[in-house]
Amino acid sequence: MESPNAAEKPSLDPIGRSPLTEFLNGFGIFLLVLVVFMGAQSYFLVRHAAGSSPEFAGRGLSMELLNDPAFQERLTDLTDDGDTVSLVSLWSGLLGLVTLLGFCWWWKRERIINFLGLRPPALKPLAAWIGLFVLSITAIELITLLLPEFDNSFMEYVLASARNKPLLFLGAAIMPAIFEEFFLRGLLYGSLRHVLDKHTAIAIASGVFTIIHVQYPWYLLALYILPLAVLLGYARANTGSIWTAVVLHLINNTVSLALPQLP
Repeated sequence: MESPNAAEKPSLDPIGRSPLTEFLNGFGIFLLVLVVFMGAQSYFLVRHAAGSSPEFAGRGLSMELLNDPAFQERLTDLTDDGDTVSLVSLWSGLLGLVTLLGFCWWWKRERIINFLGLRPPALKPLAAWIGLFVLSITAIELITLLLPEFDNSFMEYVLASARNKPLLFLGAAIMPAIFEEFFLRGLLYGSLRHVLDKHTAIAIASGVFTIIHVQYPWYLLALYILPLAVLLGYARANTGSIWTAVVLHLINNTVSLALPQLP
């Protein structure tokens, strides 16, 4: 079995393509997956809003409906509804993941295993990263408790309005942990490693991870999301496995869902 760090050095592609060409191929797939994911989010949100509102049911998905002020208000109301967020996240993440895996296989074939880091991590490094991760998020949580202005109202609204708890766990914990890791620490990181060193690739992927969570206030992005992203990046790179980052991300999402509901 190859060393986890064996794929961490930019090199000429085995079939002769240059590192720059490979990066451009990967970045093109990254943009395609992003478009598919965002388009799916919009589609499933609009479809759910129309199907769950008696006053809009039966009108079909049309520009007339989308331009209706009452429907636009309904869409706004559902953006932090727990069941809606979970449903949209689940299906858009699944569609994005299938698109990502399909195009990566078309591009890399059997090299997709090294490219995305699909081999499972060794148990000892995985346990070490879990311990470090738990200590880190515990420290961050304690710091946030000392900040009186700290506010995470988005997640509070999502949790308070979620009626389907299994759907909440699937859509707000499991699917984001899998899709976001494959998208950022898999596809984007792997593409960047064709032309950049490990640390720069992790920094860029972490920045993108932070940007896509703009629904949270800036201080949460700076104190929690960005440090989390950096830690996940090094966990994926140093173990050579995307599954290390998936496990850590899932732990974080599960804790984020469970803590606010404790008495």
